[in-house]
Amino acid sequence: MRPKIIIYHTLLILSFINCTSVQKNSTTPKSETTDYYFPPQWDEQESVWLGWSLSKSVQQLHLQMAKAVHSYVGITILSRSDSLLKIAFTQLHSVGIDTHRVKGYVQYIPNLFIRDAGPRFLKNKAGQLAIADFEWNYYGYPKEFQISQFSDKRGQIDNDIAKQMNLPIVSTAMVAEGGGIDVSSNMMMTFKETAMQRNPGKSIQEIEKEYLRMYGKKKIIWLNRMPLMDKVTAGPKAGNYFGYGANGHIDEFARFVNDSTILIALIDPAEKDNDPVSKTDYEIMNENLEILKKAVDINGKPFKIIPLPTPSYKWYAEEQILTDSIKNNGDGKALFKNFKVGDKFFWMNSVGYANFFVSNGIVLIAEYWKEGLPEKEKQKDEEARGVIEKAFPGRKIIQLNPMVLNRYGGGMHCATQQQPKSN
Repeated sequence: MRPKIIIYHTLLILSFINCTSVQKNSTTPKSETTDYYFPPQWDEQESVWLGWSLSKSVQQLHLQMAKAVHSYVGITILSRSDSLLKIAFTQLHSVGIDTHRVKGYVQYIPNLFIRDAGPRFLKNKAGQLAIADFEWNYYGYPKEFQISQFSDKRGQIDNDIAKQMNLPIVSTAMVAEGGGIDVSSNMMMTFKETAMQRNPGKSIQEIEKEYLRMYGKKKIIWLNRMPLMDKVTAGPKAGNYFGYGANGHIDEFARFVNDSTILIALIDPAEKDNDPVSKTDYEIMNENLEILKKAVDINGKPFKIIPLPTPSYKWYAEEQILTDSIKNNGDGKALFKNFKVGDKFFWMNSVGYANFFVSNGIVLIAEYWKEGLPEKEKQKDEEARGVIEKAFPGRKIIQLNPMVLNRYGGGMHCATQQQPKSN
C-alpha cells in the first residue's frame, strides 16, 4: 500500500528543520553587467547537476537519469552533507558510472528540485560563467503552510555555490524560480499569474524588465493563468482534489524546443470532464494555446505550435479517506479545514510530459503506463515520445517513470540543472 501523501511532505519539512543554515556571503563577487545570458537547454552543456536526495526511491530515479546521460555530459552532485555525497558516489559507481568524471559539492540546505533555487548558470559571449541570484519565497506557498517558516533558506544556495566555484553573481530583488521560466536564444516564456503572485506590489512592466535583464533576453511571452494541477492553495484545487505543485511553473505545460517551435500540453476534450481539475485546466490550457498562436518572435514571425498529450489526471490521483492524523498533521489543518474526518478525497501527482530534460545528444522524458492502466495511457506515452523525437532530431530519447518526483510536485526537469560549456 502506498504511503499517505501527507507523510511525504512531512518528511520534506523535517529535512528543512534539521538542515544547517548557511548565510549569504557578502564577499561573493557580484556583476551588475547585462552581458550575461541564460542559454537555452539545447546549447552545449558541461555538466548536469542533480540535488541528491535522502529518499531511497528518488535516489534510484537519479541513478537511472545519471546512467542515461553520463556518456553525453558530465555529472555534478549537490549534496547536503559529506556523508551523503560519499553515498551518491558509491551508488553512481555501482551502476557503471566512472566517478572520476563526476564532481561533487556540499551545501547543507536540501535542494531536490535544483532547477528552482539553483545554481542557475549564466554565460557571456567570452564563454565565462556567472550565477543568477533571484529572491526566494518558497514558491509563494500559502502562509498557513508549516513549511513557510523555512521559506528563506533555499535562497542562500546560489550565493554559496557561487562562492565555492568562485563565480560572479547577477542579482535582482525579483522572485522567480528556475522552472517558472523557459527560454529560447532570445526569448522567455512564463505565466503572468505566477510572476505577479511571487512579486506583490510590483507592476508587470517592472517584473518584465528585471526578468529580461537577468536572463539576457529580448522578449517575453506571457501566458495568463497557471493550470490548477500545479497551483497550490490552502484548500482543494477543485472539488475534493488536493495536491502540491510548483505553484505555476511553465516547464510543466509549455516549452521551447528551438527558436521557432513551442510544445504545449493539452487535455484531450474527451477527458475534460473526468474530474473537476481537468475541467478547469482544459479551459486554461486552451486559453494559453490561443495566446501562443498569436505570439511572434523577435523578428515578428509566428511560432510553430505542437501539442503534447496530457496523462489523464484521474488515473494518477490517489484516492484516500481523511483521517484525524492526516487532517491534523503537517499542512493538513490548512488543506482540509473545510473537510471532516471520513470524507473521501483525491491526492493529485504532478504528472506530465512537458517536464522533460534536454542535454547533449539526449532527452529524458516521462513514461507512465503500467499494467492496470487504460491502453490509452500507453498510447500517450508513445505519442509523447514521437513528438519529442521529431522536435529533437538526432538526440537519443530515454523514457523514465518520474512518479517519485511527481509526488513532491515536480519532475525530471525540476530535478536537474544544466551547467553550460565554458571557455
